[in-house]
Amino acid sequence: MKAKRVFLELVETTLSSIVVLLVLYMTVALPEMVWGSSMEPTFNSEDRIIVDRLTKKFNNDFKRGEVVVFKPNDSSRHLIKRVVGIPGDIIKIYSCNVFVSKNGERYKLSEPYLTNNTCTEGGSIIKEGRSVKLGEEEYVVLGDNRAVSMDSRSLGLISSNDIVGRVVFRFWPASKIGFVR
Repeated sequence: MKAKRVFLELVETTLSSIVVLLVLYMTVALPEMVWGSSMEPTFNSEDRIIVDRLTKKFNNDFKRGEVVVFKPNDSSRHLIKRVVGIPGDIIKIYSCNVFVSKNGERYKLSEPYLTNNTCTEGGSIIKEGRSVKLGEEEYVVLGDNRAVSMDSRSLGLISSNDIVGRVVFRFWPASKIGFVR
């Protein structure tokens, strides 16, 4: 009789835990794995991260410099990239740099997360030397390893609806555990 009660409590606890984890997974935070080298040196392939899905439901404004996970058009795979262009920006990739124009100001984007001598070149959609104006809820995202990254230069502008959430925490490898800024 006692063994049956212990077994039922174990089943109840396990099922309750699964339900709680599923609710958290679907609404609050999502564990993801980084694939590929497009975000090196910031993230390496097989790093494990936590993506905040909850704040997107209340605040759809992603900031320049934030790392986000998004689902590109017609893909089931999620990608991780850095936001470099926000709604209302005019973005131009020219002479290995990203330039931003907004509200009459024009400046070269400071990108301290890139390695020295990183050259940002145009792609098939965001072409070298051509300006692109971002509409409401449109973003330009680029990988930190620009030479190998499949990002807005070849995928186009990213809608806020395609963004899953912000990367907030890395939990693997153990030597790099911590919050992401």
